[in-house]
Parts: sequence; C-alpha cells; structure tokens
Amino acid sequence: MRILNCYMANDSKGHFVTAKEAAKHNRQDVLCCVSCGCPLTLQRGNDGQPPWFEHDQMTVAEKILLRCTWLDPAEKEARRLHLQGMTVPDYTVKVRKWFCVMCDENYEGEKCCPSCGTGVYSREGGRRATGRIGTERFSRGNQLQSCNDISGSAALVGASRDREILALCPE
Repeated sequence: MRILNCYMANDSKGHFVTAKEAAKHNRQDVLCCVSCGCPLTLQRGNDGQPPWFEHDQMTVAEKILLRCTWLDPAEKEARRLHLQGMTVPDYTVKVRKWFCVMCDENYEGEKCCPSCGTGVYSREGGRRATGRIGTERFSRGNQLQSCNDISGSAALVGASRDREILALCPE
C-alpha cells in the first residue's frame, strides 16, 4: 500500500508539529498522523529534499490506513473501482396493479385510470383499503363485531382470517 509523504503530525500532547520542526529540534517524542492517528517515523530528507513523515504500516491495521487522507489517490481509485464492481445492480420493479381512490376502482397496466382518465389518484397495489375506524361493524371471520360491544378501547379488526389489524375505537 502506497501512502504519500506527510509534513504535519501531532505530538503526544496533541500539538501540531511540522517535519522541519521535528528535524530541527531532534524530537524523540512519539508523533502520530493528523488524519488517522497512526505512528509516524521522521525521514530527515536528502539531496536538498525537505524532511517528511512516513506511516509505520506494520503496526496499524490496513482498514485504518485505507481511511487516511495521505493514502495515494491511485490506490483509493483502484479500491473504489474494486468495491464498485462488487455491488449488485439495482433492478426496478414495474407496478402493474393500481387502485384509483377517486373512482374506487382496481385496474391493471399503465398508471391511468380508465374511468377518470388520470393517474393522480391512483395507488400501487390494486387492492381496496378495507375496514373503517369508528363505531361501525367490522368483520372478523364470519362474525360481526361492534367497537361498542367489546370491552376496552382497542378491538381486533380482521380484514381476513389470516391477518388481523388492531384498530382503536372511540370510547
């Protein structure tokens, strides 16, 4: 993994230290990366090149180094392309069944109600909403029950035998 040279670090007290300052004062303090917090080693520079810090890659987990701002942009791009290739493409599901709230009608195909000629009032799913909240009678299996007949403030209202909906009844 290639990490670019950095020229700024944090000392053990949390103060910023440049590579030039660290080389000039001959610091023996532990210096850490400002971005990822990894330990850094000071390179004194040669042939007129200024001093710099290098990451100690052996003491830190790879996932921490991958988040560092000093990671080589070419490495970041290669990793991004690798991860992008692993993603599952999105598949769109086309809705075929609709219910027009205004006309109270189910229809299939394009989102355009045959009765009113618009799709503005259409919901996907093609099923009518069943059951009303209030004191009307609700069907539960083959029995009819009223909210007023049931003790308590909640009544189980069944749209079918398989599924029951909890509806709050006024007291």
